[in-house]
Amino acid sequence: MKDNSGKIMLALLAGASAGVIAGLLMAPDTGEHTRTGIKKWANKLSKDLEKNLQTGLDEIKNMSNEAMSKMGGASKNGGNTGGTTGGSASSSSTGSTGTTTGGAAETNV
Repeated sequence: MKDNSGKIMLALLAGASAGVIAGLLMAPDTGEHTRTGIKKWANKLSKDLEKNLQTGLDEIKNMSNEAMSKMGGASKNGGNTGGTTGGSASSSSTGSTGTTTGGAAETNV
C-alpha cells in the first residue's frame, strides 16, 4: 500500500490557500484597508518570528556555554585548559559581545 500522506497534506494546503485568497478577494473591505491589515499582520508575524528565533539562539548559546564549562571543569584534572600546550590550538575572538579566549568563539547574529 502506498503512503499518500504527502499528497493529502499538499492538497490540504492548496485548498486552504485557495480559501484564503477567495476570502480576501470577496471581502467587504476596500483593497487599501485589506492591504493595510495584511501589512500589520505580516509585521506582527515577522516580529514574533524574530523574537522566537532570538530566544532559540540565546538558549543554544546558554547550552553551549554550559557544555563548555563542563568540559573546562573536566579538563582541570590534567587536560588542556585552552592554551597551546599539548599540540592543540586555541581560538580567540573579540567581537561586539566581548572577548572569548581558549574555546569556541561567540558569534553575534
